[in-house]
Amino acid sequence: MDIAREYDPEFSVPLLSDALRRRLVTKAALRTALPPAHRGCRTAALAISLADANHESAAESITAVKFYRFDITGMIPQVETCDAAGNLLGRNDFRHEKYGLIVECHGVGKYFMGRNSPDEASKKNHERHMKLLNAGFRIVNLVWADLFRPHEFIKIKAELDTLAKNELNQHGK
Repeated sequence: MDIAREYDPEFSVPLLSDALRRRLVTKAALRTALPPAHRGCRTAALAISLADANHESAAESITAVKFYRFDITGMIPQVETCDAAGNLLGRNDFRHEKYGLIVECHGVGKYFMGRNSPDEASKKNHERHMKLLNAGFRIVNLVWADLFRPHEFIKIKAELDTLAKNELNQHGK
């Protein structure tokens, strides 16, 4: 809790999400441990609200914080995505609850830490990516450095605003 009270959520949310994912603590226990009316309690409460056991990496946790900071709502972590026929296309780091927008956080770990060779892992990732694109999904790919560049999140927000506007125009006709 001290880290959540003393530091920005970009630092504390990955730690809290990891503890939640490993079932070392619950959100209820975190909320209970938060002393009311102490310095940093609002920052810690925000970090607790943004932490999620479904975040599988620090990058995903930081992405969730950035979604909050850029007023990007409706992004659901770790979603299985299917095509119109119901065929599984893949599991995505984030997908919008309403629009076909997917955000993927890419690190090199999946290419070197799995059972497959880096070439095989890269090929599988590319195939999944192409299936998603061909099914009509819009995909934003982020690497670690992008998490600290406002431009990427401004683009995601603009894309969602455009999708919402297009939907409104279609329903208005």
